[in-house]
Amino acid sequence: MHKSDSIDKTHWSQRLVILGIILFAVAIALWQLVPPNVIPATAPLTEFSADRTMPDLKAISQAPHPIGSAAHTAVREYLVTQLKAMGLQPEIQTTTVVQPGDGGFGAGRVNNVLVRIPGKASTGAIVLDGHYDAADTGPGASDCGSCVVTGLETLRAIRAGTPLNNDLIFVFADGEEVGMLGARAFVTEHPWAKDVKLAINFEASGSRGAAVMYITSRNNQRLISEFIKAVPYPRMTSFSPAFWGLLPGAQIGCDLEEYTARGSGGFGFYYGGDTPAYHTLRDNVTEIDRRSIQHNGSYALSLLQHFGNLDLKTLTATQNAVYFNILPNVVLHYPESQVLPLAIVTSILFVAVVWLGFRARTLTFKGISLGAIAFLLSAIGVVVLNVLGWWLMRSLNRSLQVLLIGNYQANLYHVSFVVLTVATMMAIYSWLCQRFKVDDLAIGALFVWLLLTIASSAWLPGASYLFAIPLLFNLLAWSWILLTRNRSWMGILLLSVALIPGIVLLMPVQVYFGSWMARFEGIMNVPLSTLQMVFTALLCGLLVPQFVFFTSFSSVTSRSPRWIVPGGTLLIGAILLSIATFNSGFSTAHPRPNTMSYLLDANRGQANWVSSDRHLDPWKVQIMGTNAQQQQIEFALSPASSGFSAPAPLVNLPALEVQRLEQPTSSNKSALRLRLKSPRQASIAYIDLTTQGTIARAEIDRKPLDLTPLTPKQRQALKFIFFGLPQEGIELNLELTNSQSVQMKLEDYTWGLPAIAGSAIAPRPADLMPAPGHPDYTIVRKQLSIAI
Repeated sequence: MHKSDSIDKTHWSQRLVILGIILFAVAIALWQLVPPNVIPATAPLTEFSADRTMPDLKAISQAPHPIGSAAHTAVREYLVTQLKAMGLQPEIQTTTVVQPGDGGFGAGRVNNVLVRIPGKASTGAIVLDGHYDAADTGPGASDCGSCVVTGLETLRAIRAGTPLNNDLIFVFADGEEVGMLGARAFVTEHPWAKDVKLAINFEASGSRGAAVMYITSRNNQRLISEFIKAVPYPRMTSFSPAFWGLLPGAQIGCDLEEYTARGSGGFGFYYGGDTPAYHTLRDNVTEIDRRSIQHNGSYALSLLQHFGNLDLKTLTATQNAVYFNILPNVVLHYPESQVLPLAIVTSILFVAVVWLGFRARTLTFKGISLGAIAFLLSAIGVVVLNVLGWWLMRSLNRSLQVLLIGNYQANLYHVSFVVLTVATMMAIYSWLCQRFKVDDLAIGALFVWLLLTIASSAWLPGASYLFAIPLLFNLLAWSWILLTRNRSWMGILLLSVALIPGIVLLMPVQVYFGSWMARFEGIMNVPLSTLQMVFTALLCGLLVPQFVFFTSFSSVTSRSPRWIVPGGTLLIGAILLSIATFNSGFSTAHPRPNTMSYLLDANRGQANWVSSDRHLDPWKVQIMGTNAQQQQIEFALSPASSGFSAPAPLVNLPALEVQRLEQPTSSNKSALRLRLKSPRQASIAYIDLTTQGTIARAEIDRKPLDLTPLTPKQRQALKFIFFGLPQEGIELNLELTNSQSVQMKLEDYTWGLPAIAGSAIAPRPADLMPAPGHPDYTIVRKQLSIAI
């Protein structure tokens, strides 16, 4: 055996050890995304069993049940029946809710199902909230049937156990999918709401995954401390509330918002694996992972039992906490007051490392500066390449152009982009290390990490741990290397061990961030999901010595060029990307989203099929014919977008009726009282009202609208959508000034396509389904003018 062969084997074994350390850290990071095992139905009644929730879940998620539908009423009746079977006396809170929205008002008739269990020595009430309405495009097994059955099973366990000191309120909320109307009704109108000191809310945006505590109320230091004591399987990160707080005007998008906005403490949970199931027919009992429900239940039961015996008046704190998992069930937390000292210590350590490098003559100021610039430009460039590459793929692949949250191959796409990002960064540093010293490149990258640590500590303290802690461990390793001047194999080994915190902390956040970006991408139709590669690019800044170590074959033997490892990694990424793309099509198991509506203009006596899809599939061609024209599609529940339209058979469908209940009362200020009713019992009504004068006052179903923020010009118009339109209709009361008439544009909506005499609409094939948020609507449009 030649000496060079022996060296090659030694280096290969060392590389395998380094790779093993990295993969070990990846495994720990991914372990955090796995929910706990299911407790069987044979467990004692005092425990939460996801298996015991299945009969309830099957009963309430048989079909889509949006607010106002017959299926929605059936779910509510089932809930009431189950609660009464437990010996409870549920209350139904029926009311109309109005809230401002984008360019108008949202309103609805809600029916919350409420239960209160009095405590032995109450210091306040704890609310467990989960909404029972579903999206109009899916059965809602996860969103949010899982929340409802979590509440039911937790109720059973609580009643089977020892009574608690504090009051418990279970809110099975209505109207969450149309603007959190039920939660708003409870907190603003129900007398129990004034007693609430802590709210616990569950949500889902997929069909599986670990349930993450993703949002809390402000000044949460005491809450977090008690939370960690209470729950057996915590998954949490303060990056999440920090990120959502960074977005101007962003809402957390769940019922918890209504409670925390009024001073209650709160915890919000969600699971988001398999996002393509979100608001689709795949959100069903077959697809759901019972372990996710078990994880929800572990939170619900343990939190109610723990906080149920605490003094709820002592939960307030003066600052937030920083918190994060270091292992699946192990959480580290500290108050935000320690963020700045940690940043200072890290900065001092960085200066010490640079000084040691200058003393050892392995670092130069110019080299560190160039290393920092090189890493910053490389990281930004690689992320931009990911975004542009994804945009190009979406442009060329019709399967990626549909209305879907994420895509069916999202996990494989994610892995492939991670591998491609690592390969690209490795190739860049393989080239750079031939022109610059490795130490300069590595410390330069750490300088960018230091800047991120300082910036996040100052402006985003909840996210600061993502930068400060990985940087701290890497600086400690570099301190030992430069202090001992040990450039042996032990140095790279120590740096690899120091890399573990960075991987463990950043990888789960990257997955969470990716699911959020997939949701934005689906809603906004902008290629955002690959923005999560910013975390991979940042991790590459900690991997500079390892990149050089893995590509430095030429120092051992000329038979193995530097590009073989980055080239091989790039090839693996390309293969994974090709497999994901090859399988990106649709099937019965992975149905294609598809939109179709019937729009009748009652004034013109014309009807059209309309679809906001970018491409016609055979089913739409069968209904719309081959002469469908591309044009702008716009109606109230579908934002203006390009789509297809084709003439449709005329069906005799009555439009919204407008009945005048009262005549004007004066010449300069007139009262107009109208009743809006749907003869065909539509569940949703849209009203666009304009007048030449001013709308001085307005009420919807006797609920006043807050017009004070509106400008005088805006007070000449009123737009609102009413969900859950009751059979008897709603009243619209207006007080007008200097108006001679009111012009109204009306639309009402029912789900499904109409029955057409003499022909049958072919049922949607099994490999097609309504797109998220775009059900099959039958819409009747009408315009009229009412003289004052």
